[in-house]
Amino acid sequence: MIRKLFIVLLLSSVTLGEARKPFLSLLNIEKTEALFFTKSEETVVVRSSYRDKQPNSSYLLVQLEDDKMLQVVNVTKTLSDVTSFTINLVTDGDGDTNLTVQLWDLEGRRERLIEEIKNVRVRVLKQRQDSPFPASNLIDRNILMLFLPMILLNKCAFGCKIEFQVFDTVWKRPLPVVIGAVVQFFLMPFCGFLLTQILALPEAQAFGFIVTCTCPGGGGGYLFALLLEGDVTLAILMTCTSTFLALVTMPTNSYIYSRILGLSGTLHIPISRIMSTLLFILAPMSVGIAIKRRLPNKANFLERIIRPLSFILMFIGIYLTFSMGLVFLKTVNLEVLLLGVLVPALGLLFGYFFAKISMLPLPVCKTVAIEGGVLNSFLALAIIQLSFPQSDADSASVAPFTVAMCSGCEMLLILLFYKAKKRCILNIEEKRVKNPPV
Repeated sequence: MIRKLFIVLLLSSVTLGEARKPFLSLLNIEKTEALFFTKSEETVVVRSSYRDKQPNSSYLLVQLEDDKMLQVVNVTKTLSDVTSFTINLVTDGDGDTNLTVQLWDLEGRRERLIEEIKNVRVRVLKQRQDSPFPASNLIDRNILMLFLPMILLNKCAFGCKIEFQVFDTVWKRPLPVVIGAVVQFFLMPFCGFLLTQILALPEAQAFGFIVTCTCPGGGGGYLFALLLEGDVTLAILMTCTSTFLALVTMPTNSYIYSRILGLSGTLHIPISRIMSTLLFILAPMSVGIAIKRRLPNKANFLERIIRPLSFILMFIGIYLTFSMGLVFLKTVNLEVLLLGVLVPALGLLFGYFFAKISMLPLPVCKTVAIEGGVLNSFLALAIIQLSFPQSDADSASVAPFTVAMCSGCEMLLILLFYKAKKRCILNIEEKRVKNPPV
């Protein structure tokens, strides 16, 4: 399911807001989000820290607002270090409803309410037969699991490439980071809005492109910065900074432009996905930094393999993006394809132009351009799928996939052109050395 593939919900708790410490916590949702059900059978896990007065005397009661949309099959209690209740539910139709969870204890013949979690919002969004997202796996998980160690090793190797003096330079003159943030979060969303209006795209597709334009830099940014001889440390810093800023800028831009376009829906920003993206970048890179300080020989080895490994992962990423995005080719029209090409191209041009007129060094100009053009499109996909009815979500989701495919192709062409140009220059210089002018 598309929602299962692109929505990362970290385990969190929902409290009652009471003065005392709560006993119950729901593990399926975040504090600001609801439960999203996409299958006919779903499970909710509730953890309880309450200690029974008598052996196995507590139990969980689930109350449903609409028993036609959602039905409780059973509630299973598991006793270990912490008591857990597993609620098995069956979904019958699409829509929104609420459920209330109550923890009760039997004290003799009397039942006592210990705690309750009221009005947990549930959104049921089942897969439609005519949806462009097939129910089959869009990504072969075996492939992902096979290449996950390579990805982590690559990020660890990038940690060995980090130069700490760059951080001092950026701290004293943060202009590259400021330019990148302005391009990503202000200029690109506005340009995306203008282009969608000029091309008269439907509201849902227009919103999809706008959300994609307001995404932070993607993890491939520092990869291309390395291959195109940009500033790798600056690229890593800009990616992490823009991902952190996205916690504020993405909900703001999404709210403003969704209201301008007249789209109805409650916006849900995947905070856990944004934070997990940061963690996925920082954790292995921190290991690389530690290796560089303590095991310099190992660090030298990692730095030697980083380029071939980056090439392999770049082609794998493009392949996976196309394998997921080919499902949209039958629905993509000329306007959508044109925007898919323009969005990353404009990000590259804006970033390079503003960095150049600010008289920044060439490697820094390349890095700012790359950060503006290589976007984390799948964050936009998560927002779209979480926030809107299925019909609007399906239409809007064409945008991030199209941008991701076009961005990968454009960066690959730029890389090939850059390598070819560099090779030609080297050949000319070699000829001059062999045949110096008389």
